Formats: sequence, structure tokens, C-alpha cells
Amino acid sequence: MKKLLISILAFALASAAYAQSLPALLVPTDTRALSMGGVHLAKDAPQLSANAYFGMWAPKTADNTLIGADVWFKIGDKLALYAEGKDFMDKPYSTSGEEGSVKGTFKPYDLIIGLGAEYRITDALSAGLTLRTVTSALAEKNTGSSFCGDIFVRYGGEKWGVELAGRNIGTNINYGEGSYAIPSLVGVDGFYKPLEGLTVAGEADLLFNGALMAGVGAEYGFKDIAFARAGFHYGDPAKALPAFLSLGIGGKYAGFRLDGTFLLLSETLGNTFLVSLGYEF
Repeated sequence: MKKLLISILAFALASAAYAQSLPALLVPTDTRALSMGGVHLAKDAPQLSANAYFGMWAPKTADNTLIGADVWFKIGDKLALYAEGKDFMDKPYSTSGEEGSVKGTFKPYDLIIGLGAEYRITDALSAGLTLRTVTSALAEKNTGSSFCGDIFVRYGGEKWGVELAGRNIGTNINYGEGSYAIPSLVGVDGFYKPLEGLTVAGEADLLFNGALMAGVGAEYGFKDIAFARAGFHYGDPAKALPAFLSLGIGGKYAGFRLDGTFLLLSETLGNTFLVSLGYEF
């Protein structure tokens, strides 16, 4: 009984800001994308893009620390490979022994590791697949795992593009006290560059639990050196990523990138920030 109560409490704390198991799978960790309302954006580096990032997610509620890194690189003209690793670390809580005395602390976490590939079928058409393993720990003896992935088809070029994707398609997660569905969804996103330096983008998602999410955003780049971004994300706070307004800035010089974003106008996600340092060529 005591183990069950601890599990329920830990799960409630980890999901309080989202009401969804494994909400980390919904969080955009591309700083540029998060700045533009969470719209998924294709990598635009000619040969290689490598990034490391750090952030505080939902500091008013869940108070998660987010760290991670990813790398994307092309092999020849048609094939690109992708790898990612990220860790959501929740606020630690006290643990107790059988007699009720405090014996230490435990920090819940969600660790996500992924590998992917993208293949250019024609100059305008490409398809890709990413596979992930997720390890989630709510308590010392309550750890679960899930295997999931994304699959997408993209059509377009440098000026515009559209993508149809299935994301987080995979197995339920079981912490030892029951099975929970992960936030699987099908979505469509796209971008358009109406003027030099200006990119507008949008996305709409339908989660398998029936919830809807959508995002719109824009980026203006000055001489491909300095960037200003803004976006809005809509989401059902009970079943998806909650709504927020995002603002971001970035800079690029000699292949190095520094980007930051800040979320506001959200009771759940207000004061969230994410910064990233990357290199591309």
C-alpha cells in the first residue's frame, strides 16, 4: 500500500503541469522551433548541425531542468543521420524507510535517446524515421520504459515546405502499478519565406487521446547574423502541451549559433526558458 501511495504521488507531481504521461515527449527542444510557437522545423544546415541546450521548464509548477544535445549530418547528397539525447530532471523530493523516517531524496527524471535518418527521394520529396528509447523514473522502485518513434514525409524546397508526420508512435509505459499511454499524435506543419530574411511557419496536431494542438510563428533574420522570433502555441492543458506565447533571439557567426527563447502568458509554462549553443556548416 505504501509503495502504491508513493507511486501515485510521484506520478501526480511529475504530471501536474500537463495531466499527461511522459509529457517530455511533447516538449520542443529545438530553441528556434520553441521560439516560433513550438512548430517543428527541418534542419537547414548544408552538411552538419550540432547543438547543446539547457533550460528550466515550467519553473512555476513542475520546475523541471532540461539538458540535452543533438547532431544532424549529411552523408552524400541524399542521406542524413540524426542522434539526440535529453534528460528532464524533476524537482527532488524526500524519501522514507519502512519505519517512516526520512532516508534521503530522489529526483525523478525522463531520459530520451533517439536515432534517426532522412532520405531525399527527389529534389522536392524526402522521408524520414526516428526511433527513441525512453526511461522514466518516478520513484526509486518505480521506473518504466517505452519505445517509440516518428515517421514523416516532407515536400517542398528552400522557399516553402510542408510535412506530414506521426510522432511518438510506440508502446505504453508501465511504472509497476499500471500502464499509461504516451502522447502519440499525427500532425502537419509547414513554412513559407515570403521575403528575404522572413520565415513564417505553422503546425496542427491531433493527439490520439483526442486533444488538439496548434502553433504559429515567425522569424526575421538580419543578414543571416541576428534573428528575432515570436510565436503562439495552443493546447489543451488537460491532455496536451498547454498554451503559451514565445519570444526568442539568436545570433550566428563563423558557423557558431547562440539562441534563446522565453515563454510567457501561461499559468503553467510562464518563465520557461531554453538556451542553446551550436555549430553548423
